[in-house]
Amino acid sequence: MQSDNHIHTHYCPHGSDHIMEDYVKSAIRKGIKRITFTEHAPLVIEDTTPEKDSAMALENVEAYINEGRMLKKKYLADIEINLGFEVDYIEGKEMETVRFLQKYPEMIPYSILSVHFIKLSKDDYFCIDYDKESFLVKIEEVGYEKVTAIYEHTLNLALSRPFKEYTPKTIGHITLIDKFKNSYPFENQIDWSGILKKIKSNGYHMDYNFAGLDKPYYKETYPPEHLVKKAVELGIPLSYGSDAHHPDDVGRYFERSVENG
Repeated sequence: MQSDNHIHTHYCPHGSDHIMEDYVKSAIRKGIKRITFTEHAPLVIEDTTPEKDSAMALENVEAYINEGRMLKKKYLADIEINLGFEVDYIEGKEMETVRFLQKYPEMIPYSILSVHFIKLSKDDYFCIDYDKESFLVKIEEVGYEKVTAIYEHTLNLALSRPFKEYTPKTIGHITLIDKFKNSYPFENQIDWSGILKKIKSNGYHMDYNFAGLDKPYYKETYPPEHLVKKAVELGIPLSYGSDAHHPDDVGRYFERSVENG
């Protein structure tokens, strides 16, 4: 069954104004049989980005869930609609995250666990994917090797089932740290083979995320093709995701997938 398991909505402050139903209609037009809304769960830290637009506001969570449930019933005969969150793994804030997730256990099977923020020091968090300029400034300040080492450390923590039974089953865009890679001369030394083995051993699915193809300083899937092939060899289940922030993005580039040859 063709499915898109990573879709955002108008509840995302950095997304489009299109309502959730527009994404459903787009999926139906494209012949997609199953979609999962995975809106950014409210952050458990103060948003460190300049626009403060990384995640859904806490007061919108119930409206998001109710709208999703309404659409699930309305389009029952046309498409399967699931509802989850994209949950940020924030080092040091595990208990705060668990307390949020405990309120919505039915969302866990359809949720994604992602690393967008790394902890540089006590109470100093940095968003790795906000924009090229801030990333280049940070690697100049801290050092590229240190930033990527902290990301690898954080990703390994996220892959250690940090919320126990409340841990989402899918790990999001594991190579997000490389989003701006074509704007600097460095290459990360992350042990990607070790990361894939941990995904496999701890029973995660892997977000096969096509949004990277539209990122001007990346131009690949998250993760890139050679890592996707290794994941398939290891028997890691792939979770196809457009990471759509606009209805037109639903199912984007799925025809280019490794599994389609």
